Parts: sequence; structure tokens; C-alpha cells
Amino acid sequence: MVYKIEEKKGRCLECGKELPYGRSDMKFCSPSCKNRWHYVHDGNIRGLKRKVIGALERNYEILDSLLEDGVSRIDIPDLAQMGYNFDCITSYHKVRNHNEYRCFDIKYYMSESTVFKLERCRKPARP
Repeated sequence: MVYKIEEKKGRCLECGKELPYGRSDMKFCSPSCKNRWHYVHDGNIRGLKRKVIGALERNYEILDSLLEDGVSRIDIPDLAQMGYNFDCITSYHKVRNHNEYRCFDIKYYMSESTVFKLERCRKPARP
């Protein structure tokens, strides 16, 4: 008597169909299922990156336009009304009694109600 060992077949991560005969480490039943699964799962991270980069670009444009107009101090509600997103900055430092924020090469200090000392950072001198 010959006994057949029945292997348990896996299921496609995208559609849930039983995987066809092939490699033991298969995860998808077809190239289209593989592409669809990666599009959905990788798209969330790409979308988040695009959203953050877009907000940083918008913040930079707002700060740059304020500098061009000679503004070095602005109330926080006015800046928020212009569309500035306070959650998106490129760096933060605690400097003495103030919090220093940067959006690329533009820095500013922020109190509870005002953004002040808005200026472009100087490039350090090369030795």
C-alpha cells in the first residue's frame, strides 16, 4: 500500500484562493494579486510621505514669503490662518528660555501666542 502525504496548500494573501502547485514559499496566486497587494500596502506609506513633504513645502513657502515681506514677528493665529501646519517642522531645539523651530533653512522662536525672530539661518563658514 502506498500512502500519499497530502501537503497543506497556502492561500493567496490578496484574494484568499488556494495557491497553485509551485514553490513552497509562494504568497500570491498570480502576478496581478501580487501587484495589487503591494500597491495597497506600500501606498499607505508613500501617501504619508507625500503628505508630510507637501506640508513642509507649504510651510516653507509661507515662511519664505513672510521673510520677503520683511516680517520677523507674527501672531500664531494669523500664521495658522495662512495655512501653516505647526506639526510639520524639520528640527526643534530648546535654546535657553525659548523653543527654536526650523523649517529647512528658516528658523523661528515661538511663545504661547507669537512666532518671533523669524530669520534665515546663515551657512557656517568653511575652514
